[in-house]
Amino acid sequence: NITDTNRYVRRIIDLNEEELTDFFDSFNSKLYGHDRFKVDFREAVNSYRVFNNIGEHKILSLFLMGDSGVGKTEVARTIHRCLGGKKKIAKVNFGNYSSHDALNSLIGSPLGYIGSDGGELIKRVTESDVGLILIDEFEKAETAIFNYFLDVLENGKIINTQAEEYDVNGYIIVFTSNISKTDFSKIISPELRSRFDYKGMFNVLTNDDKTKFVHFRINDILTKYETSTGKVFEKKIHAQIADEMDVSKYKSMRDFNKKIKDTFVKILL
Repeated sequence: NITDTNRYVRRIIDLNEEELTDFFDSFNSKLYGHDRFKVDFREAVNSYRVFNNIGEHKILSLFLMGDSGVGKTEVARTIHRCLGGKKKIAKVNFGNYSSHDALNSLIGSPLGYIGSDGGELIKRVTESDVGLILIDEFEKAETAIFNYFLDVLENGKIINTQAEEYDVNGYIIVFTSNISKTDFSKIISPELRSRFDYKGMFNVLTNDDKTKFVHFRINDILTKYETSTGKVFEKKIHAQIADEMDVSKYKSMRDFNKKIKDTFVKILL
Protein backbone atom coordinates (compact mmCIF):
# COMPACT_ATOMS: atom_id res chain seq x y z
CA ASN A 1 0.00 0.00 0.00
CA ILE A 2 1.48 3.36 -1.00
CA THR A 3 -0.71 5.53 1.23
CA ASP A 4 1.43 8.04 3.12
CA THR A 5 0.03 7.91 6.65
CA ASN A 6 2.05 10.99 7.63
CA ARG A 7 0.41 13.14 4.96
CA TYR A 8 -2.62 15.07 6.17
CA VAL A 9 -5.59 15.08 3.82
CA ARG A 10 -8.72 16.96 4.84
CA ARG A 11 -11.85 15.03 3.90
CA ILE A 12 -15.45 16.06 4.20
CA ILE A 13 -16.15 13.02 6.38
CA ASP A 14 -13.64 14.33 8.96
CA LEU A 15 -15.50 17.57 9.70
CA ASN A 16 -17.47 17.87 12.93
CA GLU A 17 -20.97 19.33 12.81
CA GLU A 18 -19.83 22.91 13.42
CA GLU A 19 -17.13 22.63 10.76
CA LEU A 20 -19.63 21.11 8.34
CA THR A 21 -22.03 24.02 8.86
CA ASP A 22 -19.19 26.46 8.23
CA PHE A 23 -18.21 24.50 5.11
CA PHE A 24 -21.68 24.77 3.59
CA ASP A 25 -22.07 28.43 4.54
CA SER A 26 -18.82 29.13 2.73
CA PHE A 27 -19.60 26.84 -0.21
CA ASN A 28 -23.03 28.36 -0.80
CA SER A 29 -21.67 31.90 -0.70
CA LYS A 30 -18.71 31.22 -3.00
CA LEU A 31 -20.54 29.21 -5.69
CA TYR A 32 -22.82 31.51 -7.63
CA GLY A 33 -26.15 30.22 -8.92
CA HIS A 34 -27.06 26.51 -9.13
CA ASP A 35 -29.30 26.73 -6.07
CA ARG A 36 -30.93 23.35 -6.62
CA PHE A 37 -27.54 21.68 -6.82
CA LYS A 38 -26.52 23.26 -3.50
CA VAL A 39 -29.53 21.68 -1.79
CA ASP A 40 -28.93 18.30 -3.42
CA PHE A 41 -25.21 18.41 -2.64
CA ARG A 42 -25.83 19.01 1.05
CA GLU A 43 -28.26 16.10 1.21
CA ALA A 44 -25.77 13.88 -0.62
CA VAL A 45 -22.97 14.81 1.78
CA ASN A 46 -25.13 14.14 4.84
CA SER A 47 -26.08 10.70 3.54
CA TYR A 48 -22.49 9.97 2.53
CA ARG A 49 -21.11 10.79 5.97
CA VAL A 50 -23.58 8.42 7.63
CA PHE A 51 -22.95 5.46 5.35
CA ASN A 52 -19.22 5.99 5.00
CA ASN A 53 -19.04 5.79 8.77
CA ILE A 54 -20.45 2.24 8.68
CA GLY A 55 -18.26 1.20 5.77
CA GLU A 56 -20.95 1.13 3.07
CA HIS A 57 -20.10 4.18 0.96
CA LYS A 58 -16.44 4.71 0.09
CA ILE A 59 -16.58 7.67 -2.32
CA LEU A 60 -19.07 10.47 -2.98
CA SER A 61 -19.27 10.82 -6.77
CA LEU A 62 -20.82 13.76 -8.63
CA PHE A 63 -21.36 13.72 -12.41
CA LEU A 64 -21.98 17.26 -13.66
CA MET A 65 -23.13 17.88 -17.24
CA GLY A 66 -23.62 21.09 -19.22
CA ASP A 67 -22.01 23.48 -21.65
CA SER A 68 -18.46 24.67 -21.17
CA GLY A 69 -18.06 27.55 -18.74
CA VAL A 70 -21.31 27.17 -16.77
CA GLY A 71 -19.62 26.36 -13.46
CA LYS A 72 -19.10 22.58 -13.36
CA THR A 73 -15.38 22.73 -12.66
CA GLU A 74 -15.98 25.61 -10.27
CA VAL A 75 -17.92 23.22 -8.02
CA ALA A 76 -14.76 21.18 -7.44
CA ARG A 77 -12.60 24.26 -7.00
CA THR A 78 -15.05 25.69 -4.45
CA ILE A 79 -15.11 22.42 -2.48
CA HIS A 80 -11.31 22.47 -2.51
CA ARG A 81 -11.18 26.05 -1.20
CA CYS A 82 -13.85 25.46 1.44
CA LEU A 83 -11.98 22.41 2.76
CA GLY A 84 -8.94 24.63 3.24
CA GLY A 85 -6.84 23.34 0.36
CA LYS A 86 -3.40 24.96 0.23
CA LYS A 87 -1.89 22.77 -2.47
CA LYS A 88 -3.09 22.15 -6.03
CA ILE A 89 -6.40 20.45 -6.59
CA ALA A 90 -6.02 16.84 -7.79
CA LYS A 91 -7.20 17.32 -11.37
CA VAL A 92 -6.96 15.08 -14.43
CA ASN A 93 -8.34 16.05 -17.84
CA PHE A 94 -9.60 12.96 -19.63
CA GLY A 95 -9.54 14.76 -22.96
CA ASN A 96 -5.93 13.56 -22.94
CA TYR A 97 -6.89 9.92 -22.34
CA SER A 98 -8.64 8.72 -25.47
CA SER A 99 -5.84 6.62 -27.01
CA HIS A 100 -5.52 2.83 -26.75
CA ASP A 101 -2.78 3.06 -24.09
CA ALA A 102 -4.57 5.73 -22.05
CA LEU A 103 -4.98 3.55 -18.97
CA ASN A 104 -1.22 3.04 -18.74
CA SER A 105 -0.73 6.80 -18.84
CA LEU A 106 -3.30 7.24 -16.11
CA ILE A 107 -2.23 4.55 -13.65
CA GLY A 108 1.31 3.74 -14.82
CA SER A 109 2.96 1.35 -17.23
CA PRO A 110 3.60 -2.24 -16.15
CA LEU A 111 6.99 -3.10 -14.66
CA GLY A 112 9.65 -3.56 -17.31
CA TYR A 113 8.39 -0.79 -19.57
CA ILE A 114 10.83 2.04 -20.25
CA GLY A 115 9.87 4.98 -18.09
CA SER A 116 7.24 3.04 -16.13
CA ASP A 117 5.86 4.93 -13.16
CA GLY A 118 2.77 5.21 -10.96
CA GLY A 119 0.76 7.23 -13.48
CA GLU A 120 -0.75 10.71 -13.44
CA LEU A 121 -3.80 9.91 -11.30
CA ILE A 122 -1.90 8.81 -8.20
CA LYS A 123 0.67 11.57 -8.73
CA ARG A 124 -2.05 14.23 -8.68
CA VAL A 125 -3.78 12.71 -5.68
CA THR A 126 -0.63 12.38 -3.60
CA GLU A 127 0.31 15.99 -4.32
CA SER A 128 -2.98 17.34 -2.94
CA ASP A 129 -3.96 18.04 0.67
CA VAL A 130 -7.74 17.68 0.20
CA GLY A 131 -9.84 14.54 -0.25
CA LEU A 132 -11.13 15.60 -3.63
CA ILE A 133 -10.44 14.55 -7.23
CA LEU A 134 -11.60 16.49 -10.30
CA ILE A 135 -12.00 14.55 -13.54
CA ASP A 136 -12.68 16.90 -16.46
CA GLU A 137 -14.12 15.76 -19.82
CA PHE A 138 -14.79 12.28 -18.49
CA GLU A 139 -16.77 11.23 -21.57
CA LYS A 140 -13.64 11.45 -23.76
CA ALA A 141 -11.86 8.59 -21.99
CA GLU A 142 -11.67 5.12 -23.50
CA THR A 143 -13.69 2.11 -22.28
CA ALA A 144 -10.83 0.67 -20.22
CA ILE A 145 -10.79 3.82 -18.08
CA PHE A 146 -14.57 3.71 -17.63
CA ASN A 147 -14.20 0.14 -16.37
CA TYR A 148 -11.31 1.12 -14.10
CA PHE A 149 -13.47 3.74 -12.38
CA LEU A 150 -16.20 1.19 -11.75
CA ASP A 151 -13.77 -0.44 -9.35
CA VAL A 152 -12.50 2.84 -7.87
CA LEU A 153 -16.01 3.99 -6.96
CA GLU A 154 -16.89 0.60 -5.51
CA ASN A 155 -13.78 -0.04 -3.43
CA GLY A 156 -12.42 3.42 -2.66
CA LYS A 157 -8.92 2.56 -3.84
CA ILE A 158 -6.72 3.68 -6.71
CA ILE A 159 -4.53 0.80 -7.85
CA ASN A 160 -1.68 1.23 -10.32
CA THR A 161 -0.40 -1.35 -12.79
CA GLN A 162 2.18 -2.50 -10.25
CA ALA A 163 -0.65 -3.49 -7.86
CA GLU A 164 0.19 -0.69 -5.43
CA GLU A 165 -2.85 0.81 -3.75
CA TYR A 166 -3.77 4.31 -2.67
CA ASP A 167 -6.69 4.64 -0.30
CA VAL A 168 -9.22 7.29 -1.36
CA ASN A 169 -11.93 6.27 1.06
CA GLY A 170 -13.73 9.42 2.23
CA TYR A 171 -12.99 11.34 -0.96
CA ILE A 172 -15.29 13.29 -3.25
CA ILE A 173 -14.79 12.73 -6.98
CA VAL A 174 -16.28 15.34 -9.30
CA PHE A 175 -16.70 14.19 -12.91
CA THR A 176 -17.50 16.89 -15.46
CA SER A 177 -18.71 16.53 -19.03
CA ASN A 178 -20.09 18.69 -21.83
CA ILE A 179 -22.45 15.94 -23.00
CA SER A 180 -26.25 16.17 -22.91
CA LYS A 181 -28.52 13.97 -20.82
CA THR A 182 -29.34 11.96 -23.94
CA ASP A 183 -25.68 11.37 -24.78
CA PHE A 184 -24.98 10.50 -21.14
CA SER A 185 -27.15 7.40 -21.41
CA LYS A 186 -25.57 6.50 -24.76
CA ILE A 187 -21.91 6.98 -23.83
CA ILE A 188 -21.77 5.91 -20.18
CA SER A 189 -22.61 2.28 -19.42
CA PRO A 190 -25.56 1.47 -17.13
CA GLU A 191 -23.17 -0.08 -14.61
CA LEU A 192 -21.13 3.09 -14.37
CA ARG A 193 -24.15 5.41 -14.43
CA SER A 194 -25.53 3.60 -11.40
CA ARG A 195 -22.29 4.26 -9.48
CA PHE A 196 -22.66 8.04 -9.63
CA ASP A 197 -24.33 9.38 -6.49
CA TYR A 198 -25.43 12.60 -8.15
CA LYS A 199 -26.10 13.25 -11.82
CA GLY A 200 -27.08 16.77 -12.78
CA MET A 201 -27.27 19.24 -15.65
CA PHE A 202 -25.79 22.71 -15.13
CA ASN A 203 -27.37 25.61 -17.01
CA VAL A 204 -26.11 29.12 -17.81
CA LEU A 205 -26.24 31.47 -14.83
CA THR A 206 -28.91 34.14 -14.61
CA ASN A 207 -27.86 37.76 -15.13
CA ASP A 208 -28.42 38.38 -11.42
CA ASP A 209 -26.03 35.56 -10.47
CA LYS A 210 -23.50 36.84 -13.01
CA THR A 211 -23.68 40.30 -11.44
CA LYS A 212 -23.06 38.86 -7.99
CA PHE A 213 -20.09 36.95 -9.39
CA VAL A 214 -18.68 40.16 -10.91
CA HIS A 215 -18.58 41.90 -7.55
CA PHE A 216 -17.15 38.83 -5.80
CA ARG A 217 -14.43 38.38 -8.45
CA ILE A 218 -13.46 42.06 -8.45
CA ASN A 219 -13.10 42.02 -4.66
CA ASP A 220 -11.09 38.81 -4.92
CA ILE A 221 -8.68 40.26 -7.49
CA LEU A 222 -8.24 43.58 -5.67
CA THR A 223 -7.63 41.86 -2.33
CA LYS A 224 -5.03 39.49 -3.79
CA TYR A 225 -3.26 42.30 -5.63
CA GLU A 226 -3.17 44.54 -2.56
CA THR A 227 -1.89 41.69 -0.39
CA SER A 228 0.90 40.76 -2.79
CA THR A 229 2.01 44.30 -3.73
CA GLY A 230 1.10 46.44 -0.73
CA LYS A 231 -0.72 48.85 -3.02
CA VAL A 232 -4.10 50.11 -1.77
CA PHE A 233 -6.70 50.97 -4.40
CA GLU A 234 -9.25 53.73 -4.20
CA LYS A 235 -12.78 52.42 -3.66
CA LYS A 236 -13.90 53.77 -7.02
CA ILE A 237 -11.83 51.20 -8.95
CA HIS A 238 -14.33 48.48 -8.05
CA ALA A 239 -17.14 50.46 -9.66
CA GLN A 240 -14.94 51.30 -12.67
CA ILE A 241 -14.39 47.61 -13.41
CA ALA A 242 -18.00 46.64 -12.72
CA ASP A 243 -19.30 49.36 -15.05
CA GLU A 244 -17.39 47.74 -17.92
CA MET A 245 -19.23 44.44 -17.49
CA ASP A 246 -22.29 43.70 -19.62
CA VAL A 247 -23.32 40.40 -18.05
CA SER A 248 -25.95 39.67 -20.70
CA LYS A 249 -23.23 39.20 -23.34
CA TYR A 250 -21.61 36.18 -21.70
CA LYS A 251 -22.71 32.56 -21.39
CA SER A 252 -19.32 31.13 -20.47
CA MET A 253 -18.00 32.16 -17.08
CA ARG A 254 -14.48 31.58 -18.36
CA ASP A 255 -14.96 34.30 -20.99
CA PHE A 256 -16.59 36.49 -18.39
CA ASN A 257 -13.72 36.05 -15.95
CA LYS A 258 -11.22 36.89 -18.70
CA LYS A 259 -13.10 40.13 -19.40
CA ILE A 260 -12.91 41.06 -15.70
CA LYS A 261 -9.15 40.41 -15.63
CA ASP A 262 -8.55 42.28 -18.88
CA THR A 263 -10.50 45.28 -17.58
CA PHE A 264 -8.56 45.24 -14.31
CA VAL A 265 -5.22 45.28 -16.17
CA LYS A 266 -6.42 48.08 -18.48
CA ILE A 267 -7.44 50.25 -15.52
CA LEU A 268 -4.29 49.34 -13.60
CA LEU A 269 -2.02 50.40 -16.44
